[in-house]
Amino acid sequence: MAVVAKHVETFIREFFDQNPLSHIGLITIKDGVAQCLTDLGGSPDSHIKALMCKLECSGDSSLQNALDLVHGYLNQMPSYGHREVLILYSALSTCDPGDIMETIQKCKKSKIRCSVVGLSAEIFICKHLCQETGGSYTVALDESHFKELLLEHAPPPPAIAEFAVANLIKMGFPQRAAEGVVSICSCHKEAKVGGGYTCPRCKARVCELPTECRICGLTLVSSPHLARSYHHLFPITMFDEVSPSLNNPQHKLPRTCFGCQQTLLHPGNKSSFRVACPKCNQHFCLDCDIYIHESLHNCPGCESLR
Repeated sequence: MAVVAKHVETFIREFFDQNPLSHIGLITIKDGVAQCLTDLGGSPDSHIKALMCKLECSGDSSLQNALDLVHGYLNQMPSYGHREVLILYSALSTCDPGDIMETIQKCKKSKIRCSVVGLSAEIFICKHLCQETGGSYTVALDESHFKELLLEHAPPPPAIAEFAVANLIKMGFPQRAAEGVVSICSCHKEAKVGGGYTCPRCKARVCELPTECRICGLTLVSSPHLARSYHHLFPITMFDEVSPSLNNPQHKLPRTCFGCQQTLLHPGNKSSFRVACPKCNQHFCLDCDIYIHESLHNCPGCESLR
């Protein structure tokens, strides 16, 4: 439990770093029932605090009860959102009150994508659940492998065009409150001095972003949160490999990488591996190619043209 909790904490922080506008809810499965530990929300600290206070396991596990509870929550989500379930499963069986196959079909019909990371042997029902709903089923071999499998679920999946209906969402960009101001916090229902943010619509005070205003229900975010979500919506195109056969007097290839300015030539002026952006035609080395697509999410060549 300590190992799982430690890596779930890492996952929650990584998830919100990659998906700052998304929400997470935690559910525990024990003693044959599923219980909601935290409601869907966008505060990593509140989820981690609730998780660390409930590190206990007992009795049978029931996948059907868990899926029924999850279905009740996620079925209310708007059409533009992804409905995803990630189950960390250590039991070797499931003790269900009814037909779990019907529940799986109900989740499939509601477009709820279920993935399972197993902590013991592979189980047929978990594999069937993932296959039916389009998720992935993996079994961890050890602690480092478990962490690796868990963090694979942090980046958002590609949107399916037929389900990703465009919608306008009303959002508020609250201002940081002055340090000396005393106000009642709507999250904790108590008076606090300084810090916090003020809802632009109802002027209520909240402690952290992103969140929903407890008074008027407005989604409150900061501009960096939107910026961090942008590259998932409009991913940078893959660069094309430049063939060495083009390295002749008729084709003057750049000698240095446009990103890091390191030479792209081997000793003897032979061209090394390089890639080119199809939009701006600037050349990059392999290290810059990986950095641009995995971390930077912007092409330096295209940005400099602006």
